[in-house]
Amino acid sequence: MIVEITTAIAVIKGAKQAFDVAKEAFDEIKKCAQAGKAAHESLGALTSFFSAAGKAEEGIAKAKELQEHPPENVPEDTRSDYEIVIDMMIAERQLRQFYVELREMFVYQFQEPGLYDEFMGRLQKLRDDRRKAEVEKRLHQKAIEMQARRKKQKERELLFSVLAGFVIVAIFSLFIWAMIWMFNQKEVL
Repeated sequence: MIVEITTAIAVIKGAKQAFDVAKEAFDEIKKCAQAGKAAHESLGALTSFFSAAGKAEEGIAKAKELQEHPPENVPEDTRSDYEIVIDMMIAERQLRQFYVELREMFVYQFQEPGLYDEFMGRLQKLRDDRRKAEVEKRLHQKAIEMQARRKKQKERELLFSVLAGFVIVAIFSLFIWAMIWMFNQKEVL
């Protein structure tokens, strides 16, 4: 997939902004945990964290894809590839660390050890279901396209068969006419 450099820069900046929001939300969750509050009391921060972390992960994945398949017609950018890669690596590692610390907070500070695993399990199931639905949607679309191609191919084959039939009938008719004409020529002499 080739995109313009402005799109690539927007993806990277979007991932960085999402990471910053995730960091702020994580800090808020940490404050709640240190204050001895229950997990449900930091629900807004948890929601904000996971939403922003998901967006940051998507942005990082897109940025990696852009690194592997750089866009064409790249104008000058103020940041080097090294800076972009370092920013994404730091964000990726920090996100992993956030998840580790969040799990520890659920177990030791929120006193709800199974809640994090349950949440991650449900999240994974939801993601798997969405991926499966997306794959099925693409397969269904491809099946429709294949069906349309087959129908078009059958119509072409039918057209060629009809044209071939007309050509054969015309040739046969011409042959019969030529035979009759030849016999009539023999009688005339």
